[in-house]
Order: sequence, then structure tokens, then C-alpha cells
Amino acid sequence: MTHPLTLTLKIKQDPATLAALEELKANFAVEIQPKIEEALRASKIVHFARVVVIGDNEYIQVITEYDGDHFEYTEFFRDALTPVFAKIFSLADGVPDVNDPAAFFEFSKNANYRTLGMSTDNATDMNGNQSGWLFSAYNHAEVRDILSALQSQAAE
Repeated sequence: MTHPLTLTLKIKQDPATLAALEELKANFAVEIQPKIEEALRASKIVHFARVVVIGDNEYIQVITEYDGDHFEYTEFFRDALTPVFAKIFSLADGVPDVNDPAAFFEFSKNANYRTLGMSTDNATDMNGNQSGWLFSAYNHAEVRDILSALQSQAAE
């Protein structure tokens, strides 16, 4: 079952945080993106991912579509990308210690904005409520199944 994550953090607006944000943006492609991409490939549960700064540096979002259990998903990335999430979370107020799995999950749950509409596959969000709408061109097939089908097709 595919789930959307729209983790949205309000960026502190003090000069030190805005300078840290500019540094993050300047170094993202070279320092951060490769680490995230490596973890995403290793996970075999994420369909798509992106990090976006919106609203004239007011918010930073981590947006993904992923398969499986919500806690296992957040724990995999918390563990694999602790320094990355520490940098991103340092830009906002009220964030947990990224070394605390339960606090990280609770925070992620509360910072995950629900998509509009209703799930078409009975998916639930991190709070156990029905998820919002998430279109899937391949009927919510899981990443592992898609990769396996692509490998089988390439072998033919």
C-alpha cells in the first residue's frame, strides 16, 4: 500500500537559521542529495522523494510516496539519515531529538499534512485515519514489485 508523506516544517526566521537554510540550499546537491538518494535506493520502499523550500523561505517540506508500515518507514530514514534530518529539523522550532525513534515518529506524524480527498485503496495515515487521495498510475504496486518486474523484463 502506497502512502503519501508531506512533512512540513515552519522555518525559524532569525538570521542564523536563514543563513543555515541558505547553506543547506547551496550544499544540497553535492552533500545531502547523494546521502538521501543512497538511503532511498537501499530502502526499496520509496517511489518518489523531494525536498522543497516554499513560501519565500517560510517552510521546508520533505515529500515522499512510500510503501509499508509508517513507523518502519520513519525509523529507517531516521536511522539512515540522522545527520541529514538533524540539519533539516534544526531549521524549525519544537523538533525532537532525531536520536529518539518514538519522538521522531510522533513529530513526523504531527508534521505530515494530509492530502485532500479520500484514499482509493483504504490506506491509513500515520494517525490511523483514512489517508487522503494519492493517485497511482500502476494501481499502488509496491516498489519491490515494480523493480522485480523491470528486472524480469530486462532479462528477457
